[in-house]
Amino acid sequence: MPNKLTSNRAEYRVMEDLVNALLAEQFLDGHASIELLSKEEWASVASEDKFLKMVQEQFGADAVEEATHVYQWKLEDAVIVFPVSTAITQPYRFEASYGVYKVSQGKDLSKLGPLELMGYAVTLYANDPVAVDPYGAVKFLHMIEQTLLQTSFSLENEQPSAHILGLPQAASLLEAERKAAYRDRPFHPVSKVKQGWVYDECSSYTAEFGRPIKLNWMAVKQDYVVSGLEEGKELFPVDLLLTDEERNQISVELDRRGLGEGAYTAIPVHPWQMSAILPDHIKRELEEKICIPLETETGTFYATSSVRSLMPEVESPYHVKLPLGIYSLGGLRYLSAIKLMNGQQAESLMRQAVERDAVLKQKLFLCDETKWWAYLPEDRDLFADYPRHLSTMIREYPAQLVQDADIRLLPMSALSVHESAENGHIFDEWLKLIGADQSAEAAVQLFREVLVSYFEICFRLFRLGMMPEVHGQNCVLVWKQGKIEGLLLRDHDALRVHVPWLNANGLEDPAYTLRAGYPNSLYHDQPQKLLTFFQMLGIQVNSYAILRSVSQYYGLSEASLWKELQTCLEEAIQKADVPDEVADVLNDALFVKAAWPWKQIVRPLLKKQALRVPGSMPYGQGEVANPFHVLTQTHQVQDASKEAQLTSRG
Repeated sequence: MPNKLTSNRAEYRVMEDLVNALLAEQFLDGHASIELLSKEEWASVASEDKFLKMVQEQFGADAVEEATHVYQWKLEDAVIVFPVSTAITQPYRFEASYGVYKVSQGKDLSKLGPLELMGYAVTLYANDPVAVDPYGAVKFLHMIEQTLLQTSFSLENEQPSAHILGLPQAASLLEAERKAAYRDRPFHPVSKVKQGWVYDECSSYTAEFGRPIKLNWMAVKQDYVVSGLEEGKELFPVDLLLTDEERNQISVELDRRGLGEGAYTAIPVHPWQMSAILPDHIKRELEEKICIPLETETGTFYATSSVRSLMPEVESPYHVKLPLGIYSLGGLRYLSAIKLMNGQQAESLMRQAVERDAVLKQKLFLCDETKWWAYLPEDRDLFADYPRHLSTMIREYPAQLVQDADIRLLPMSALSVHESAENGHIFDEWLKLIGADQSAEAAVQLFREVLVSYFEICFRLFRLGMMPEVHGQNCVLVWKQGKIEGLLLRDHDALRVHVPWLNANGLEDPAYTLRAGYPNSLYHDQPQKLLTFFQMLGIQVNSYAILRSVSQYYGLSEASLWKELQTCLEEAIQKADVPDEVADVLNDALFVKAAWPWKQIVRPLLKKQALRVPGSMPYGQGEVANPFHVLTQTHQVQDASKEAQLTSRG
């Protein structure tokens, strides 16, 4: 169970992510009870109240030096105060080391935790049930409570050491996945929560604990199984996931129980899913022997950072993705046949795209996600909810990658995590392996190498009319002897498209199957809308998380790294050799427009979701200032200040 140290570290992290999400989404703006005070205004207010003077001392020297403003939030009988600094990605940024304090009128002061702060934030919208649904608010507060606990569980475990790239490929990937899991979805205050899981589940089934997981198996009557295999092709999950000895164990049980001879297909099931979810979801099927749980538990796997994707204990190109009936990021982690079908369509489209671009052919690799099996009831309703809990997708990693002993597969999400010097940033080991100094300047060179390669591939796909879901968990760097050889993509079911550009490049609409009457984010009638997902997932979630980690670990200013990131984007546009029409869209959206799209985190979880595909993650989009405009304005202000100082001295 968590000790005080890990509990404090968990609270520190969640508080920082929560306050910054509230600030970025302008959750605290437009309220008469909340003022943003300049340093001078705050000093004046604090000088007149002994408790506010005490708060000023509690903020600490760093806040006094770095903070540019202080939020003052007046309650009926108290005031909440916390300092912030001007920032690049949002107007103001909060550092958890500053703290958030509540001063009761003439009585005392206390430091607030995330749960208390969010409780006060919810009351701001007591008369606005559209913005904050009361039921959604209760759920979100519960998510914060569970996040604090589960993050502390995670932090009990030491991160993998810097020795990751030096391990054999499979071991290296597992350790990189474990490292990535310590940050999960960057900047998301409740990303760690797996709702309903307590210590036993977290310690058994999350990547940080690194414990082996034995697959359970469900025999499903063949007539009720749909798969992604070509017609006439006989292949089963046991053929890909198990050793000869393990396959024999399943075969013996099927024969012994009269389930052999092709009458049933054995589908792997996550052990938690088998005991906690399926008994209630497929009662009729169990009673009618359509689905029969097998006694054999075989096949040893380990959780990756996504929790429901598992990698094998033995050397194998096959990983397995399984449904889990838990809520994470506000969505239910099931695995529906329709998502698997759409993913297969998306993969086919990307494989055609690779053939149309010589650089993509050399540098873009795709996991094969066409081997899947799912239970489908007799009415063949692809949109029914409960069958989504019994399915499997076997992800095959490309042979040319897994068979090359010099290649390491490095999820980009692992680059957003750093800890102590012993368990530091992966760039440390990378620099050591190429014989370079472990300096900030050398780390910036790696930062550039990673992002230019990544951006170029994204832009080459964009010019063809498509954009994968390019956050750090889905994008895997192909690293070979210190160099980035390419990018491996996995989880294809959210490939977004702009059909006119597809057609202009000789590609066809992937013909996704979508639920009628529900909004979708896969088709976009304008290329600019397609690009917003690159800006939100590729930069806001992925690249900025790496940038911030490098900034904090190597002691570099975020402004200097944003300038590097801008140069990387400009270089990638040139290297991608995009037509003028595409270059205009990229330049306008990335560098000219005053505002950027911003993926909202808190508001969608609190807002009543009137029309949403069951199980999908709540979605919202806001705006922030273009970070490159902010950089330019800051630079101009600094130059003007220096000029004024020189003039006054003269």
